[in-house]
Amino acid sequence: MPFSMSALNSFIFVHVMDIVAVAILLLLWYVFDKAVKRVIQKTFSIANDRLPRESEREDAVVSQRLITLRHLLTQLARGIIAFIMVYCLLERVGVDAKPVIAGIGIAGLAVSLAAQNVIRDFINGALILIENQYNVGDWVEINSYSGKVERFTLRTTRLRDINGSLVVLPNSQIQTVVNQTKDWSVALIKVSVTYESDCTKAVSLMQSLADSMYEEDKTNILERPLVQGITEFSDNSVNLRTLIKTIPGQQWRVEREYRSRLKNIFDSESVSFAYPQVVVHAPGHEV
Repeated sequence: MPFSMSALNSFIFVHVMDIVAVAILLLLWYVFDKAVKRVIQKTFSIANDRLPRESEREDAVVSQRLITLRHLLTQLARGIIAFIMVYCLLERVGVDAKPVIAGIGIAGLAVSLAAQNVIRDFINGALILIENQYNVGDWVEINSYSGKVERFTLRTTRLRDINGSLVVLPNSQIQTVVNQTKDWSVALIKVSVTYESDCTKAVSLMQSLADSMYEEDKTNILERPLVQGITEFSDNSVNLRTLIKTIPGQQWRVEREYRSRLKNIFDSESVSFAYPQVVVHAPGHEV
């Protein structure tokens, strides 16, 4: 009986120690996972503060690039920690992890042959990163979708469109990318006036407004704007166009401000905006 009690106590002690060891490993996993995220975030924050910039525009580009790299490095580091901790847990509970890992490798090879799209996702994601096609925070148009890059991984790209909808795109399906906030942008303002309006006066007013906005905001407007004048004669209007080169992402704000001011100026100067017109001739009446 004493022998049986001793064996039972020994059995209980061993299993309690195993449970404690597993609990410690899980706790370490949690601590390491949180710590690596914090260390990487702190490291990139220091790098962001210390990297030299020559302008605010370059500062925004560098910051977006660092955010993208930080997200990818965090995912990679967390994956490595997870692999090591699972290996340790298997060894602790008495499972020989080496055959398991070998089996996972063989299974992974078989799965990879059946999941070639996933492999293409990662390859294309790596190419996007290397070529710096876009970063987190950029406004892009990918295939038929457009929105702000909210998150980028080697597997997928996530866009938040203007309606607030989240669009998830596998990287292997990305065929064309239009980055509307890369290096610099252009505010393109098209204006239609009536044929009866003084087009020379309209162009002069548009150029004067564009020049005044440039003098007011040289930080966001990079060059003196260009009013191209008459670009087209349509059925009901004479079309004019203004081009204003801006820093990335500011083209839409500049367009809105320009249109708002131009409306007031045209109203005060009696320049009429064109609108669709339909002429109806009654039967029996001469034209």
